[in-house]
Amino acid sequence: MARPKKEHAPAREHKYTIRLSPEEDELLDTLSRKAKLSRSDYIRSLLSGRTPTIKYEIVFNSKEILKIFSNLSNITGNLNQIAHHLNAGGGWNEAMRQEITDHIREVRQMRKELKEITGGYRGDC
Repeated sequence: MARPKKEHAPAREHKYTIRLSPEEDELLDTLSRKAKLSRSDYIRSLLSGRTPTIKYEIVFNSKEILKIFSNLSNITGNLNQIAHHLNAGGGWNEAMRQEITDHIREVRQMRKELKEITGGYRGDC
């Protein structure tokens, strides 16, 4: 049995030329780049009623915040090892309970430090 043929988008037969001011041109270029679309695809998505999603990358250049992320990574690794041990049928003991409790305390302290550094964050309660 033959594989069904792919449906192709209709051919784009119509071509439009528009004039833009330098500011409009720069805006279109910026928005299409942020949406990771070509200028044509960006305009087509606007014409179809879809607003292209622009994803912003937030870059932290703070040693304190980078240290917190590093510590979170270490805690994540430790908790993953404990989970793997338990999922493999390993026994539960007081040392593990204490380690988990310590990690929870560290995470709470990191949240407090992050709040002090940034003045709050989404999900803050």
